[in-house]
Amino acid sequence: MNEYYVSLGSNLGQRGDLLRSAVCAMSRYGIQVQKKSGIYETLPWGKEDQELFFNAVILVYWEGEPEELLRRLLMIEQEHGRKRMIHWGPRTLDLDLIYGKNITRDSEFLRLPHPFFWERAFVLVPLADIDPDFTFQGQPVLERIGELHGLDCVRRTDERWEVTNHDGN
Repeated sequence: MNEYYVSLGSNLGQRGDLLRSAVCAMSRYGIQVQKKSGIYETLPWGKEDQELFFNAVILVYWEGEPEELLRRLLMIEQEHGRKRMIHWGPRTLDLDLIYGKNITRDSEFLRLPHPFFWERAFVLVPLADIDPDFTFQGQPVLERIGELHGLDCVRRTDERWEVTNHDGN
């Protein structure tokens, strides 16, 4: 069983509900969710003139090839109304396969590690939630977050993964 980190993002619609629904959908696709970060509100990256995002990172176990994992993540995006119209633009759901432990790929379809993950505080801050000892190319994730001033643009929300009734139960 291989371990992968998946970044989740949404800045359209009910952002928290979309992230929760995507994680639930993963089990239907044979993706075993092991750990979930907190849910963070973050500034847009790449194309900045859009709404704030909710972002999170999860650790998953997957038995097959990483390309098949990515195909399933893309299907979950589509089920949640993802339309790819503007590069780095607004989206209902974005699921990025960012890192596979001891797994690399370099094809048109899949690059692992994700080419921008180490530049994105909205990925690294939630990643540090679930793996504070994570290192990449010899650099600890907490050190990298400091270099990026990640805590200035990434704010933990009160959103929870568990769904509660309207009466708080």
